Amino acid sequence: MKWNAVHAISAVLAPALIAALAVQVHAGSCEGSNRIDHDAADCLDADWDNSTNWLSHGKVWARSQCSDSGTVVAKVDIKNAKDKTWHLNDDSKRSSGTGIYNVRNVYCCADLSDLCNKSDIHTQACVDQFEKSSAASTCRNTYAGVNSNNRQCDIHSECQLINGYDYTNTSIAVKFSETETLVNCKGYLKVGSC
Repeated sequence: MKWNAVHAISAVLAPALIAALAVQVHAGSCEGSNRIDHDAADCLDADWDNSTNWLSHGKVWARSQCSDSGTVVAKVDIKNAKDKTWHLNDDSKRSSGTGIYNVRNVYCCADLSDLCNKSDIHTQACVDQFEKSSAASTCRNTYAGVNSNNRQCDIHSECQLINGYDYTNTSIAVKFSETETLVNCKGYLKVGSC
């Protein structure tokens, strides 16, 4: 077989593609430093009991303490078995499981959760969430504050009017998890849709 330019390019790009795919597999996987111990995550309440006997099985449970601010993702680390991942978004409900478990810990997944600690909601985090919204492309001079009582994002911006040229000052107080869903409705910020 003769080597030509296509073969040479393939030989160079193949390792880069393999490396990129390997990174994708681990993105958002709740591994290593992205695991926050449940005792250090004030948005996650969790516990377990590994004791088993002929009358009972081991138990594990977790509940969000911050559902008003978004989804908390809990990872149940089980020795010699597949870990469990729970998406928690209701303070009044708890996810649980029973069985012959050897639970090592329950973690909050920083890379998958909206937040693990209430302190994760700060002015720059609010601005970062706003930048993900559709409103960001038609608004300018955006800044944010955080309401210390309810941990909501106070977003202030100049948003484009329907004529496409003029801007108007607008502001809105929203839950952290709703900030990325803001839309520009004729110069005014709204959650979800106009």
